[in-house]
Amino acid sequence: MLSTVLDNEAGGRRLARHDRGVHSIRQSFEGNGLFLRRRDLLALGHTDGQIRAAMRRGIVIRARQGWYALATASTAAVQAVRVGGRLTGLSALKTYGHWTPTTKSLHVVVPAKARALRTPHDMRKRRAATRVRGCRVTWHDSDELRAAPTQWRDSVVDALAHVLRTADRVTAIVCLDAALHARQEGLEGITRKQLDELFATAPRRVQTWKRLVDGRAEAGGETEFRLLCADAGIPFLPQAFIPGVGDTDGQIGPHTYVEVDGSETHDTPEGIANDARRSAAAAAKGARLLRFRYRQYQQQWSSCVAAMYQALEEDEALVKTPVVRYESPRWARFERRNARMLRQLRTKRTALARGRGR
Repeated sequence: MLSTVLDNEAGGRRLARHDRGVHSIRQSFEGNGLFLRRRDLLALGHTDGQIRAAMRRGIVIRARQGWYALATASTAAVQAVRVGGRLTGLSALKTYGHWTPTTKSLHVVVPAKARALRTPHDMRKRRAATRVRGCRVTWHDSDELRAAPTQWRDSVVDALAHVLRTADRVTAIVCLDAALHARQEGLEGITRKQLDELFATAPRRVQTWKRLVDGRAEAGGETEFRLLCADAGIPFLPQAFIPGVGDTDGQIGPHTYVEVDGSETHDTPEGIANDARRSAAAAAKGARLLRFRYRQYQQQWSSCVAAMYQALEEDEALVKTPVVRYESPRWARFERRNARMLRQLRTKRTALARGRGR
């Protein structure tokens, strides 16, 4: 099948041009990106009549004056183009399949000299200079990157740089953890070298966050829980292994492990049965597996800390008994590296125990 290429006048991007008698408008979009301008479609051999017909059939929608998209394009992507920019930050990272903290805002980046911005839900309504509810716009995009018609979202690296500039500590570290883990799973993410480069250009206020980025967590909730544990003085070893159980979300004591459960996979009959099997297998190895739900640690953190403190006291007491239990070699190394934190934790638990005894 013959095809030719045609230069895009604005961005220098070369678009595949297909024989319109063989390929539909849908296929033109699929071959050249989610979003195309009217002039791109005309250059590909389509007519205004064909564009209107595709819109009537629900194949194509108009995202903004002169910009079109497949009707199957994500709502967030369409809204970003409608505003006049591209997805960035949390909104962009979500489109790459990364675990991101929940946000009600659409994060959009536009050129520094952008004009005639629209609201996310109405391309006819101009966006006021003040912040529109549910849409956070940043003015620092590159005209060169934005020129290509398929560039409807920031790269993973640029989206993470935006997060480091604008987000809080937990949100930023969760996103960085997720990006590192995505790369390990074969998805689009970042390498350790790219992590170093991100922090090399990040604001001074975030530099101490780098040592907290780990990349082993399989879900953002695990990273959130690990950071909360660190703030409470509880050492947390991610992805700790127990024979017969497999990897757990973390280990906080010699024989005390933690699982952070979300509803998506743990509330199904299969998930409930698997959790019960893993808990029983852990107990058979002399390990205690504490389970916390996302909503529980987010809304009742003090009760989670109390449960972990009590479990750690019992764990240390049992260490002195002759009972045979599984001894994690990774924990022994982790314990040596975090000896000071563990001493401080013991002091804190002792003080709390004395307070309860009064």
